[in-house]
Amino acid sequence: MSEQQTTELDSQLEYIKYSRNVIHAHSPAVQKTFDLALSYIYDAEDAARTGKKSVWSFGLWETPLIYSCDTIPVSFSELGRLGSLDTLNTAEDVYQLPVETCSMIKSTIGEWHLRKDGPINRILGFSSVCEPYNLAWEVMKDRGFEVHCIDIIYKGPTCPPERYEDMVRFFVEELKGTVRWLTGGEPDKERLSAEIKRRNELMRKGRRIVELRHKRPLYVRSLPMTYFLAGLGHYFGKPDEYAEVVDQLLDELENAPPAPGEDDKVIPLVWAGGRGQEFGVYKAVDDAGGAILGWVFPSLYPIDYREDIDPVEALARYYLEGQAAGAGVHRRKVIEEQVAKTKAKGILLYGYLGCSFAGVDREMFREYFHKRGTPAISLEGSFQVGPPTGQLLTRVKAFVEMLS
Repeated sequence: MSEQQTTELDSQLEYIKYSRNVIHAHSPAVQKTFDLALSYIYDAEDAARTGKKSVWSFGLWETPLIYSCDTIPVSFSELGRLGSLDTLNTAEDVYQLPVETCSMIKSTIGEWHLRKDGPINRILGFSSVCEPYNLAWEVMKDRGFEVHCIDIIYKGPTCPPERYEDMVRFFVEELKGTVRWLTGGEPDKERLSAEIKRRNELMRKGRRIVELRHKRPLYVRSLPMTYFLAGLGHYFGKPDEYAEVVDQLLDELENAPPAPGEDDKVIPLVWAGGRGQEFGVYKAVDDAGGAILGWVFPSLYPIDYREDIDPVEALARYYLEGQAAGAGVHRRKVIEEQVAKTKAKGILLYGYLGCSFAGVDREMFREYFHKRGTPAISLEGSFQVGPPTGQLLTRVKAFVEMLS
């Protein structure tokens, strides 16, 4: 496929196929990562039809708890790759959601509606995500889904030790209640401890892969890297197969010969915000000579779960101590760390259309980093499938080329 033909790619699936079969023909690990991603939702639904317990969830920090309940976490953030504009129309027509509603919420609700008679009818939500998602949980209850929402608190940086311990106790009870909802029983602490150890091992290897990629940024380009990092959250529903991919990618980055064009110099960048669904944006970055080396991504927390305490408590402390939430003045520190670590020349601040809260933060971050000498650009894209707008691609390419 020629460069001219790639400009005609018009769906997430086509970008994945092009990246898998053409750009990354040299990497079996990248190809397997894409294979796991493409089969994830469908295989989880097939497993549910045969009686395997499954639940729609974010597929992030809570993954060890869900697997310890012998349940597959099915990340509903992956639904945006499967749907179409029909999902937005469904959300607007059936649920009367305004056009200006966040495209992520509309896409998710639309996909759930189309799957309301499917094999997975349980949804695990978090109260701390955003108010539109809190509304989505309630809406889905009325459509026959069984919904459980974890009441999550935020630990501010000035939180007194006594208050923090109260938070931990409260959160532990919330997690135990989640286990009772999933299984009808109490936590299997031996199984949870094993899942925590597995998660820690995979995250350590994942961090090593991110570090190695700083030296070989064109061996694994931006799009497959988003999938690899997402897999650290939920393992695509196949922990053993994903662990094999992690080991294989680690080996490739340490020992494989250079990929085509790998000697080219790149402009290091940091991606902060939502995980972009319009995959043409990643290609535009690559085509302009950029490489996203820093990711402000929740599945790659810089800390491990503790293995020396009760595993339910370890899960609670991991979340509370690893949060990158709250006021922007605190969250921007995570971006600053990535900029320093990758020596980034620019920052891509990405959010979804209709998320006004994130839009305010992006402008604050853009101004903050601009004053400190690191250019940043604020981008808005859609969550559902489809090509990015020409205007969005033009802005991305111009920004990266400016940095060169």
